[in-house]
Amino acid sequence: MSNALAIASAVGFGVLVWVVFLYRRKRLKEDHAILWIGVSVAIILLSTWTGLLIAINQVVGAAKTSDLVLAAFVAFLIIVSLYYSVKISDLTEQNRKIAQEIAVLRVGSLSPSASPRSVWRRSLMVGLQRDADLCPQ
Repeated sequence: MSNALAIASAVGFGVLVWVVFLYRRKRLKEDHAILWIGVSVAIILLSTWTGLLIAINQVVGAAKTSDLVLAAFVAFLIIVSLYYSVKISDLTEQNRKIAQEIAVLRVGSLSPSASPRSVWRRSLMVGLQRDADLCPQ
């Protein structure tokens, strides 16, 4: 085993231990933990089992095994970026719905006989008061 493969194996094992530590401390969610455990196991397998790396290289037809490793990491980054884009889109939609519900609750808490101008003035005052509470001087 070359030095580079030994270092990659050690890094993969270190990532695996760190992910398990973070998961046990509830700092990492299950879906992320599974993703990173899979990555660390793949790193460990490919760095210790060079026959597997060479076999995959022959199937894919890459010029060098390093090209295969680079392509795998780029594909992994694309998958992670897509995953987080979906998560961000979901959270953006959730925030929009929550903001609308809060606005409806605020307007509903005002008296039903209030004019639209007084409703606007009241909501503006509530917003200014909340901002003042968040940023004391």
